[in-house]
Amino acid sequence: MKTELLPTERMPHAAAPPGRLAPIRKSPLAFIPRLAGYSLMGFIAWLLLSTLVEPWVSTSATRAVLNAPAMLITTPISGTVSALYAQDGQPLAPGQTIAIVRNSTVARDALTTLLTQRLDLQGRLDDLNHRIEADQRMLEYVGNQYQQYQHANVAQLKGSYASLQAQQDAAAAKLSELDTKYSRAMALQRDGAVSAATVSAARAQADAARSEADALDQNAHRIGASIDAAQRGVYVSSGEGSNTQLPQLMQRQADLQNNIKDEQAQIDALTTQLANLNQLIAHEDERVRALSDYAVKAYATGTAQEVVAPIGTQVAAGATLVRATDCSKTDVVAVFPARMAGRLNVGTRLRVQIDQAGQPHSAHISQLLPTAKESLQNSYSAPFPYAEDGSVYALAQWDDFDAAHSGQPPCTPGRSVTASLR
Repeated sequence: MKTELLPTERMPHAAAPPGRLAPIRKSPLAFIPRLAGYSLMGFIAWLLLSTLVEPWVSTSATRAVLNAPAMLITTPISGTVSALYAQDGQPLAPGQTIAIVRNSTVARDALTTLLTQRLDLQGRLDDLNHRIEADQRMLEYVGNQYQQYQHANVAQLKGSYASLQAQQDAAAAKLSELDTKYSRAMALQRDGAVSAATVSAARAQADAARSEADALDQNAHRIGASIDAAQRGVYVSSGEGSNTQLPQLMQRQADLQNNIKDEQAQIDALTTQLANLNQLIAHEDERVRALSDYAVKAYATGTAQEVVAPIGTQVAAGATLVRATDCSKTDVVAVFPARMAGRLNVGTRLRVQIDQAGQPHSAHISQLLPTAKESLQNSYSAPFPYAEDGSVYALAQWDDFDAAHSGQPPCTPGRSVTASLR
């Protein structure tokens, strides 16, 4: 079906007055194209200056970030993380417990062997203590028996000595009487009243009485010495009044004393051995406990950055539990273009602007690198900034006077900053 178009009538134009031209009106937007052209030309000029001229006169680094050495807190044993005391952003101090790693497969053979040896030594020591106690009781009993027999022997000897003294007194009286008789017989012989045989008989009787008195004196002296020796605890085997029980008791005392001395020496040796064994057991038990529930501690001051192994994680020996930042060694990693390589040296001072409104910080280059190896970057908390081919990495440290002049730089690894040559 074809559509037919209806004819339209043209609008009539107003006729200008004869002899005059109509005035031309200016549009209010006529200046916009010109302004746009000027703006485009200015932008092109700025772009040329910033891309071609400014890089050749600028002293700033292409990129720069704050960085700090990374602290990897690892576990020396394998097991399960049973407790965790570090959180992201938490400051860490040396010796602070970071986590507890539980290992239920710690070998206890050495500890079991030591405990068995201690039980054996303790049994032997108890047996010796019982034996020495029994020997000491027996020694006390034998000592009492010896005292009783000694007292009885001394009393017996004293009785014999008293009897001898009585015999001595009687012998002395008899000797005196016989001496008197002999003297009288000799006087009568001089007068012719008695014969020589009578005098000889009187003399013989006096000599016999004297010999008897001498024998009694010797016996009395011997018994007196025996009494003195018995009172001093010395046994005299020969002589009258000796007791056969005393030497046996003395020998028994000596045997018991020797036994006690030997047993005490064994007790001292076993006690020393047991003390040394207890120290070994204590060290081994501490080792087993430490390995069973090992406390992983921080070894330096820092700030926890990332918890790598949360509670319940199975970890192997050497695994990282917490990744932290050593904020005591913050520095700057800057990337300078290749054209500035000739102006960079170790010790070159840098001006680092962290906050646009803050004071600039002072630093100096400590190391220059053509490339940043992955192992080096892994030792830092934040990755190094990207560098174009030919660029130079500059690792800078803060100047000693910077903290007093501009304040302590923040510990925010990975934060972008502006670094330029002074």
